[in-house]
Amino acid sequence: CTVHQSLSGESAAVVKQAMVLAKRRGHAQVTPLHVATTMLSTSSAAGICTLRAACSQSNRHPLQCKALELCFNVSLNRLPTAPQHDPDNLSISNALVAAFKRAQAYQRR
Repeated sequence: CTVHQSLSGESAAVVKQAMVLAKRRGHAQVTPLHVATTMLSTSSAAGICTLRAACSQSNRHPLQCKALELCFNVSLNRLPTAPQHDPDNLSISNALVAAFKRAQAYQRR
């Protein structure tokens, strides 16, 4: 069973949306940055923006989340694009696979 197959439905949906983001930006791989950006801008099944809600709860300044979103977008803009890459053949970066594996190990504790 691959790491991606063992995700919950909501987590798999976030990864799928992160893949759409990577494809739209012309990136060859889906990275943790794509996932974090998606979590900051996407509503969860409960109708709450997952990372945005955490950001808002931890800091009451309204521009804090907007600044984080801007930083993520600047970082995404700096990722190399793959002009000759087949957009339907995205791969998951080693860093994202490692993050999934760490999360799974944490769940087993």
